[in-house]
Amino acid sequence: MARRSPKAKQPVHKGRVTPKGGEHNTKVGRYKTPEESGRVTAAIPNEVRHSPPWWGKVSLTLLVGGLLVMLGNWMTLWPGSYTPWYLLVGLGVSGAGFGMLTRYH
Repeated sequence: MARRSPKAKQPVHKGRVTPKGGEHNTKVGRYKTPEESGRVTAAIPNEVRHSPPWWGKVSLTLLVGGLLVMLGNWMTLWPGSYTPWYLLVGLGVSGAGFGMLTRYH
C-alpha cells in the first residue's frame, strides 16, 4: 500500500482579505445612480403617448382575419383545398395584428 505524504500546511491569513470600502460601498451594484451619471432618458408624457383611433380597429381586424383564413383552410373553404400556404398567410396576418397590438397605447 502506498504511503500518503502529509499535506503541507498553508499559511492562514487573519483579518480582512479585501480592502475596506469607502463611500461608494453603500450603493449596491452601482457607484453612481443613473441620474448622477446623466444617463437617464426623460419619460414621454402620457398626453403624447397615444395611438391613432384606427390603430386598435385595424389590429383586431388583422387578428380576426388571420384566424378566419386559418379556419377556412382547416375547413377547406378556400380554392386549392388544404394547403400550407393559407396557414402561412393566416399566421402572417395574425402576427401583423399582434405586432400592432404590442405598440398600442
